[in-house]
Amino acid sequence: MRLPLLSHLRAPARRPLARPLGLLPLWAALLTGCAASKPDPTLLTLPAAEVAPPTASGGTATPRVLAVRRVAIPEYLLTRKVRYRADASTLDEWPQAYWAERIEVGVTREFASALRQALPGWIVCEGSCSDRVADLILQVELTPLDFSRAQRSLQTHARVSAAWALTASRGVQLLDQRLQQPATADTPQAQAQALTDVLETVARASAEGLQKLPPPR
Repeated sequence: MRLPLLSHLRAPARRPLARPLGLLPLWAALLTGCAASKPDPTLLTLPAAEVAPPTASGGTATPRVLAVRRVAIPEYLLTRKVRYRADASTLDEWPQAYWAERIEVGVTREFASALRQALPGWIVCEGSCSDRVADLILQVELTPLDFSRAQRSLQTHARVSAAWALTASRGVQLLDQRLQQPATADTPQAQAQALTDVLETVARASAEGLQKLPPPR
């Protein structure tokens, strides 16, 4: 007995496995959540210094030329990360907060800007005066320079000295003082503003001392 040919019978087509479409929105939400959990970095600059000029400048007929050396700040602050004092022996960093430029460059620039405003009629140069001969050299040291989040204040010890450039005389101490500058908020922006406020205070005190310096002997 011959069996009938079954070649004309086809095997049932295999259906593709169903994709878990219902999970796709969940995966997308998880990926979006992971991306959104990390905030964008904050780039900080120091606010511009603003110092009211003195009512009486006490200037001379020939303007004095002052060269401001780079302001010395603690080495532990020389980083793009914005750091603050966590306790007596520990530093910490604001999350995702960075200085937009080298902090020592910004500090020196804003200090020199504040000094120009406090010394109308003077010529104030950062570093060295390329087209003039400086009469005076100013050295500024701010160390420590710590922002305390617990106290919401910036604390520093400011030391400022000046010396006549063309004489062999020793430098004259213009300022040697501890300063504490309150901050308006617990934010890196408030820390930057407090730093500018300190620079303005030091610039005003330095200007007063410079104007009282006797001429070189």
